[in-house]
Amino acid sequence: MAIAHASFTGRPSFVAVTSGPGATNLITCLADAYYDSIPLVAFTGQVGTRDLNRAPSLRQRGFQEAPVIAMVSPITKAVFQPKNPEQLAEMLNRAYVISQSNRPGPVLIDLPMDVQMAKIDPNLLLEVDISKDIAISSIESTIPDHLLEHIKNSLLAARRPLVLIGGGVQEDWSRIRGLAKRTRIPAVSSLRGLGIMSYKDPLFAGWIGHTGLPWANWTLAQADWVLVLGSRLDIRQTGTEVGQLENKIIVHVDIDQNELTHGRFNRTFQIHTTARSFLDSFMDRMEGELLPDWVLWRNEVQSQKEKMKLNDHGQEEGVCPDELFSYVDMLTRKRKTAVVTGVGAHQQWAARYFSFDRPHKLFFTSAGHGTMGYCLPVAIGLKRMENDRLVIAIDGDGSFQMNLQELALIKSHNLDLKIIIMDNSRLGMVSQFQQITFGDDPATGYFPNPDLAKISIAYGLSTFKLNNFDKGTIKNWLSCPKSSVLHVRAQHDAPVSPTLLAEQHLDDMWYWSPPISKQKKGEGAHGR
Repeated sequence: MAIAHASFTGRPSFVAVTSGPGATNLITCLADAYYDSIPLVAFTGQVGTRDLNRAPSLRQRGFQEAPVIAMVSPITKAVFQPKNPEQLAEMLNRAYVISQSNRPGPVLIDLPMDVQMAKIDPNLLLEVDISKDIAISSIESTIPDHLLEHIKNSLLAARRPLVLIGGGVQEDWSRIRGLAKRTRIPAVSSLRGLGIMSYKDPLFAGWIGHTGLPWANWTLAQADWVLVLGSRLDIRQTGTEVGQLENKIIVHVDIDQNELTHGRFNRTFQIHTTARSFLDSFMDRMEGELLPDWVLWRNEVQSQKEKMKLNDHGQEEGVCPDELFSYVDMLTRKRKTAVVTGVGAHQQWAARYFSFDRPHKLFFTSAGHGTMGYCLPVAIGLKRMENDRLVIAIDGDGSFQMNLQELALIKSHNLDLKIIIMDNSRLGMVSQFQQITFGDDPATGYFPNPDLAKISIAYGLSTFKLNNFDKGTIKNWLSCPKSSVLHVRAQHDAPVSPTLLAEQHLDDMWYWSPPISKQKKGEGAHGR
């Protein structure tokens, strides 16, 4: 829920948990915030300072003690453990600034029991000098004129320029749309960059990567000049075979110098600043410049969008994910919406078939860490923040069962959430990977689920079953005046297709095809 708040506002959010298992349960959330650059300030309980001062060689010096600082240091921007109220005042202020400075992320304050119980003068919090921390909170830097001129000239010489938009520039969506309008350059995005460019914009070619849109991957493969804004160009975006990308001119803008220094490509202009600072400077440099039309390149991209197809439609009985998500998207086009997903095949289908468009239709998902169980808590947080926004939580049967107890919280707060459970009795993405790699998936290809609809009813939520595609049932679920669950019997064999596999190039993705002879029901790993 804190991740939801911070993702939505762009400001640090606060979360507090108990010592011991409370702290260790928080580790996954901290990793999520760290890898997706989300500002959090987390408080964990800890044993008192007297116990902490006992021999560190002891395995445990107090009840529910855990070495939280050592555990979370690699996945936080900073960790603090105040020993008195004066230190807490300084560390609290510093944590708030650091969490949102430069590349955002989580900061942890480990609170010993005696510090928790101590009285603190409120004025102490206001007297702390954090000017040195505020000074590092921005890396807006002046880009040398000669470098801007060199980048401009390289763009003017390009035949197939492209803008790649990452999740790090969500707050700059209006500037990026202004860049597209001025230059008429095609754009693609990462998974977390969805919605920064409107799906309606003909310049937007979709999202790239391992399960991205094939025409978007083709566009990145064919481009000769790429402006990368707030994205890492990691292996999930480009695949393992990067030879076809080595000859491109890449202008990489990032607030994390490490991402620039240790990037995967050679011909790169490394710009260590914010997207906002770069775009303002670059657009000033382009003022009055007569740009090439690049109409042939735009037509090529449009031709690929029309020619290439997705192949997420299975052959077994049940609801086809492409048909369901496209219809729900159509029903919600005119509503202010947030779509939240868990992690798995349903996550990729939602990204493919919903028309995201900031600030009207937003997308929230666990990208860098890929956390199953992310969906329900984040959806609750979003609904608590913006009650007038339609919040659709899309989960898979596996991901849903990680945190289904949150249905009690939804009921107790009378939240109007719309929940879709894609039940295919399979861990779809892992099963697909294992089938491709090993030829079998005995642990993930089929497992019997409990009746998830009955579980939802037991928690007091209105529940609708969808065994076959039926518009009436979907409309009834969506128009229900309180929280409602749509339990979908999804096609067991529905793939995420195409997919970019190891040793494949961006413009040569793997497509699923059904087996020549299908197993009979109830036989083998895929029987139901």
